Amino acid sequence: MNISVKGEYALHAIFDLASHAGEEPVKIAEIARRQQIPQKFLELILASLKQGGFVVSRRGAEGGYLL
Repeated sequence: MNISVKGEYALHAIFDLASHAGEEPVKIAEIARRQQIPQKFLELILASLKQGGFVVSRRGAEGGYLL
C-alpha cells in the first residue's frame, strides 16, 4: 500500500500535535521544523485537517493548532 507524501506529512503533523496534547496551541513553524515538512505545504495540510474536523486552530499571537 502506498501513502502519498501529503498523507504521510498529515500523519506526522497529527502525531506531533498528539505529543503536545494538553499544552498550548502548537505553531505551524514549530511542527514544520520538528517534522522537517515545508511550512507552506503544512499550512495546506492543516487547513484540510481542520476542515475535516481533526484539528482546531486558534488565531493570534498565542495561536496555533490543537487536536
